[in-house]
Amino acid sequence: LSTPEDSLSLAVVLRSPLFGWSEQALFGLAHRREDPLLWQALRKRGDEFPKTMAVLSDLMGQTDFLRPYDLIERILTRHNGRAKLLSRLGSEAEDGINALLSQALSYEQSTVPSLTGFLVWMETDDLEIKRQMDSAEDRIRVMTVHGSKGLEAPIVILPDTGKRNRPSAPAILEADGVPLWVGAKDDMLESISSRSTALADRQMEERQRLLYVAMTRAEKWLIVAAAGDLEKPDDSWYHTIKAGMTSVGAVPQDFLIGQGLQYMHGDWSGPVVETEDAKTPISGELEPVFGQDAPPADPASKTLSPSDLGGAKALLGDAGLDEETAKARGSAIHALLEHLPNRAPEDWDRAATHILDLTEEGFQDDTLLPEAQRVLQSEHLSHVFAPDALVEVSITAQLRSDRLHGAIDRLIVTPNRILAVDFKTNAIVPQSPDKVPEGLLRQMGAYAHALAQIYPGRQIETAILWTKSTELMLLPQELVNDALLRALAA
Repeated sequence: LSTPEDSLSLAVVLRSPLFGWSEQALFGLAHRREDPLLWQALRKRGDEFPKTMAVLSDLMGQTDFLRPYDLIERILTRHNGRAKLLSRLGSEAEDGINALLSQALSYEQSTVPSLTGFLVWMETDDLEIKRQMDSAEDRIRVMTVHGSKGLEAPIVILPDTGKRNRPSAPAILEADGVPLWVGAKDDMLESISSRSTALADRQMEERQRLLYVAMTRAEKWLIVAAAGDLEKPDDSWYHTIKAGMTSVGAVPQDFLIGQGLQYMHGDWSGPVVETEDAKTPISGELEPVFGQDAPPADPASKTLSPSDLGGAKALLGDAGLDEETAKARGSAIHALLEHLPNRAPEDWDRAATHILDLTEEGFQDDTLLPEAQRVLQSEHLSHVFAPDALVEVSITAQLRSDRLHGAIDRLIVTPNRILAVDFKTNAIVPQSPDKVPEGLLRQMGAYAHALAQIYPGRQIETAILWTKSTELMLLPQELVNDALLRALAA
């Protein structure tokens, strides 16, 4: 708001929870802009981002009139900034938000408020926020030892207490007010060597004091762990604690990851608390397969994609675009068919430009929207794009010893029948199912195989929607099953 020419700051704000832009959306705006400033490019394409422009325009109109506190409060309240930040970052962000507002009030009490002056004041101010958390809160806190001073918790875990290299001396030491170059250890003067050793000893003493702070944060249980080579005793925290536990009579204890030491004192016997079995029966509309235990993992198994089972994907003579361009065009039409049904037809032109910008390839072509419109406006395909049809459904199933994972463009689920529809943008459409390219038949066979495991007892059907001709081609079950068997035998 203070410097609209700062494109980096605008990009950071757009990616922040305040606006929630994706990385791809920001790239689509920045990469294709003709103007040097990101703000100019955003204003020119403002119709595509009405919500973002409404917020920024409102704030820019108030920048020269509102004090910094009022401007921040306007972002947080009128434009739901506080709710957006907390929903993304969690309740811990509340302290930072309130501290920023407090700083804005403090600034206004000390000088004539201006936005530029507030920014300079904040950059030069050394502000540290210490969160005061109740030790009884039901949460896990990840903290440094310094940050944990003054706090306690029922269970404290020191996860990495292994060997640390002794702190090295700085390159320059001061002796009687004279800075001296330390140099190599063998070449040190006695006066420099003694000072270097004394400094390293003080740093090690400080590490031991930090260890005391870390261990005394625990109210009931202190768990100490380390990784790496722990056989040779050294001055690490791990071996220091191990030596202390051994001296007070710690006993060997088997844990899930191996044997360790345990030391307890006091009476830890208490009432036995009975808990309900975590494996509660599955109810509702879920299929029984979702209640089954996962099969044990096979180290030799691999994950297969239905679209990578081999075989040709196009008919001979299907000329025109190169492979990369054809894939980009197919992804673009898939994106339009996925998102346009959620928009009113009169908004399709404007929405299509925005949708295509957000695709990974950013592919633009005048033929894309007309082809998608013909498909969406075909009455015989209305059931495919009905509101109750499932979109971009991820599925996972077992295929012999391997795992099959893929995504189905449209899945229509009824009590007795499952229909899987895949969109294909081939330039040449086969005249009958037996003319469909082998690679596509194998892909649909894999979908049918997976759906049969997920929906046992129901009729499984597969179909290809050829976007060029708007034809929905049902594939015989035997045809796709035989293609899958050929893929497995290959």
